[in-house]
Amino acid sequence: MSRLISFLFGEIEIDDAVNFAGAGLTSIKVNGFREVYDSGTAKVKMETGHNFKIATLPSIVLLKMVSYDDRPEQRSKDPRDIANITAHFFDLQADFIYSEHADLFTEIDNEQTLEEISAIVIGREIKKICAANEILLGRLKQILQSHIGKNDESLFIRNMVAETGWTVEKSRQILQNMLLALH
Repeated sequence: MSRLISFLFGEIEIDDAVNFAGAGLTSIKVNGFREVYDSGTAKVKMETGHNFKIATLPSIVLLKMVSYDDRPEQRSKDPRDIANITAHFFDLQADFIYSEHADLFTEIDNEQTLEEISAIVIGREIKKICAANEILLGRLKQILQSHIGKNDESLFIRNMVAETGWTVEKSRQILQNMLLALH
């Protein structure tokens, strides 16, 4: 099992896929797994003494964006999860945001919501994760630009709206803030 995890998280380059013998889903793309493993994890030590690496919330957003882009017809929950992570990110990561992204509180327009600030932080953290992979970073920018451009015709945005009750414009602004942070 650990060999499979190592394989999935560390030994595949972008645009490669893992192939499985058998019926049904026989190939999955794993874009972003190496970057998440290398730069998008946090170490957690359990009371039992066991240590684990877990994906950070921005890493999960990155992987969900790629997964949705690969199979939107099968991944309608991904935009909903991204919206939920963004909606609750500030509450979950306030100390981190204040310590690592304090500049946002002097630069931002007072009209920005906590969700919009969270989207900027998530985008910045994704950019750090993808720093060594311009192809992946470009793909993420293209994914966001596509959905922003489609506006209310984007199923991604409509799923965000359905999950959170945000307006189309607010959902679009969340994606716009992530995109701006990737530049």
